[in-house]
Amino acid sequence: MGRKGFSLIEMMFVFVLAGVIMAIGFPRLKDSLEKQNIRSSKALLATLAATARGTAVQRGCNATLNMTTDSIWVTACSLTPPFNPVQVGTKKLVGEEFGVTLVPSTASIVYDPRGIRSQFQATSIRIVGAHYTDSVVINEVGKVTRQ
Repeated sequence: MGRKGFSLIEMMFVFVLAGVIMAIGFPRLKDSLEKQNIRSSKALLATLAATARGTAVQRGCNATLNMTTDSIWVTACSLTPPFNPVQVGTKKLVGEEFGVTLVPSTASIVYDPRGIRSQFQATSIRIVGAHYTDSVVINEVGKVTRQ
């Protein structure tokens, strides 16, 4: 006569083994998710810098890439008179979305109608996570050079 089901010892062994595997794997998964969030915020920053440059050229007026510790957005002149500054696209809340903090060396980068920075200086933006830090450099001309 065969037995049906599992014994208590067999079930406890499976639960202990599963617990050990999760205890080893969870910290590594958490670290890799944080690294991915930092990479994603770097890519978003590069995309918005390109958006600001393209908007300045397309609209023929200055466009600004604005940065705070937890958000990034682009402003430029409106398409209709009186050509007041308006937000281009949506404000990206990187602190909330990716769980990182931005530490820019300047609060904004202004692009002229040619798509070149109005101030000829490099800007470094540090992206700080809980355990990892990375940075993006926007060069003197206004292009993202290190990502």
